[in-house]
Amino acid sequence: MKELNWNYPKTLADAEKLVRQENVLPHGGGTGLLLRNLTGVDGLIELSQLALRSVNVTENEVEIGSLCTYADVISELKKTDPEHILAQCLRHSANTPLRNRITIGGSIAMFPPWSDLMGALIALDAKVTLIGENSGDFPVEDYVKDSNLCKNSLITAVKFHNSGWRSAHYREIRTKSDMPVFNHTVLLKVEADKISESRIIVVGTASKFTRLTAVEDYLNSRKIDEIKPAEIEKLVNLKFAGSRIDDPDYSNIKAGIELGRMIVQMVRT
Repeated sequence: MKELNWNYPKTLADAEKLVRQENVLPHGGGTGLLLRNLTGVDGLIELSQLALRSVNVTENEVEIGSLCTYADVISELKKTDPEHILAQCLRHSANTPLRNRITIGGSIAMFPPWSDLMGALIALDAKVTLIGENSGDFPVEDYVKDSNLCKNSLITAVKFHNSGWRSAHYREIRTKSDMPVFNHTVLLKVEADKISESRIIVVGTASKFTRLTAVEDYLNSRKIDEIKPAEIEKLVNLKFAGSRIDDPDYSNIKAGIELGRMIVQMVRT
């Protein structure tokens, strides 16, 4: 392999100039680059000297610097909300050494199919802050769907409204340390024994993620005691593909069963 040119920017302005160059990649935690073929890469941008490792929580908004690790996010969010959906999603993701290494920005940029992070960010209507060829705040959902937003651009932060959701996360795994085959993120708002709003994202489907709008429509304005797990299961119709999926039909059935169980548990606890 050819020698890589390492760059060490100390300011965002320097990082922005570097990220605009072709065949030069950002380096945060580095865990994703270990799995990548670097044959066509000319250089790396080592980001650790940039001030992008803080979590700011206000009454209205949460902003997470892109160099924050999973462990950083869990530690900071637990101070104000131990059951915050991001804390739930990330505390069982990967293992302890990797949670201390994997960065939020890198996870968003790479979006592996087993991601425990992305379902929560999409459900929260989170936005990424970019510098480079694309500059400004963009919805996370647009970022993962539009490859042009990723080109020659660097994620500096992710932000979302600090709203009071009843939330839960489910990981379909074979062993405790396994990467999930799929995962569910569910956000609910309950008012006067009714579901006033719901957001449900499944990560790991053939299209990377799927929003279950049919289940959301079923839940919205429905009384808690009228929610039936079997009816939720019937509304789940997910397509699974890939080498990690042994039986797509079984995965779809299992996804429906687990979703029905977790929603009933959420509203009746």
